[in-house]
Amino acid sequence: MGIGAKDPRVAPLSEVGVVHTELKEGELGLFDSVAVATASVAPAYSLTSTIAFVVAIGGIGFGAPSILLVSFVAVLTIAFAYYFMNRKDPNCGASYSWLARTVSPYFGWFNGWVQVLASTLFCASAPILAGANTLAFLNNIGWISAKAANSVYWQAGIGLIWLVIITAMCVYGIRLTTDFQWVLVAIEYTAVIAFSVFAILDVIASHPTGSLSFSWGWLNPFSIKGISALAAGLVLGVFFFWGWDTAANLNEETKDANETPGRAGVISMFLLLVVFVLAAIAIQMRVPQKTIVNQGGSVLYYFAHSISPSLSVIMLLAILSSTVATAQTTLLPAARITYSMARDKVFPSLFGKISARFKTPAEGTIVLAVLSAIVIGITTFSSSANTVFGKLITDIGILVAFYYGVTGLSCAWAFRKVLTRSVGIFLLAGLFPAVGGAVLLWVGYEVIVTGGTSVAVPTLVVMAAGIPLVIVARLINKTGYFQQKTVAYESR
Repeated sequence: MGIGAKDPRVAPLSEVGVVHTELKEGELGLFDSVAVATASVAPAYSLTSTIAFVVAIGGIGFGAPSILLVSFVAVLTIAFAYYFMNRKDPNCGASYSWLARTVSPYFGWFNGWVQVLASTLFCASAPILAGANTLAFLNNIGWISAKAANSVYWQAGIGLIWLVIITAMCVYGIRLTTDFQWVLVAIEYTAVIAFSVFAILDVIASHPTGSLSFSWGWLNPFSIKGISALAAGLVLGVFFFWGWDTAANLNEETKDANETPGRAGVISMFLLLVVFVLAAIAIQMRVPQKTIVNQGGSVLYYFAHSISPSLSVIMLLAILSSTVATAQTTLLPAARITYSMARDKVFPSLFGKISARFKTPAEGTIVLAVLSAIVIGITTFSSSANTVFGKLITDIGILVAFYYGVTGLSCAWAFRKVLTRSVGIFLLAGLFPAVGGAVLLWVGYEVIVTGGTSVAVPTLVVMAAGIPLVIVARLINKTGYFQQKTVAYESR
């Protein structure tokens, strides 16, 4: 595919290869991209919010590490898809842009809607969790009472403060945001890895009461009993690994935009696998299964406290750092996707404005933050709204499975003309993404079907809302974006 036209908003799709952006180009290197990708996944947050749910699934139990392995394989195939698709089209809209150019502009728009929806929902949830974790930390060091720490109003208030802080950083510039992410990543990774290694060595050396010796069966996917258990575990596993693709959404601000973001995504997946499996094994060795389930979202702190009560505050700080990191790195890609869509004139023009001073989509970022703040306010003061919102948050994994899945299948379709040119291309750009994509779509389908109306209705309603919106976008768009012919890549 040739070098891009000067204005990708109206250029024929076959000519688009390099996007000429108004964002600050060449600001991030490979290590920066890896830091952002791993911070987006937020291991400490993912572990504390999700591991108990995986262990509680009937048919999985202590097979949680094996679910993480299977989820890793499935999501890694999508990381390969992102790598190859990004090489051809380093657009900050990432999957939105790729599907629009290789499958259908309508389907690309819908996929962009699903990504923005998932990110916005999480941006409304994560600050509340950051507020709760901040108060828990302050209570642990004796600065506030337990009553204040458990107040939903205080949690929402502190969460809004965090939302303002991370939004201001995102608006100010990608360099400040990335440097902040480096600090947060260092805190959470050091704490999680250190506590996990110490716990494993402690169990091996002294066998504390209630602890278990490591079993290779924990890593055996065939120990999972039943298709429903596998699907339920995988959708949680997808949520574990969700976020590494933020590196692709920052491609227009990255050095060597065609190569670096894709490499960062693949590298981060392997780093995350090590951290997740190590921590899951350590928790299962140190904490009884029933206790893991009962502790729920407090399991990581309980795990650290069981090892060293005096140092457990460090894990609270790690969880807080992780939650703030993932909140910020979820706002980042949402602002870039909406910027890309607005640049294509298929989303409100406000989101397509770049600050002349900061070189960021400042206004769009602020709008997304305000929307998140409104949701925080509504759910704080309305129990019924909070119940519906809670179900949507639980089902974010379904939305992620959808857009990861269709991206995998689209990669194989986009490279269909060159798949026979080498074994590497056939496997990494064709077979693996296609199989991984199909598996992830099946996971979403299976969870919706087996979960009943409490799962299906909220998820399907918010997804279906994209159908009339894409029709509106089509009616308003005057640049011919929806009329452009799709392309098949003829080189890798």
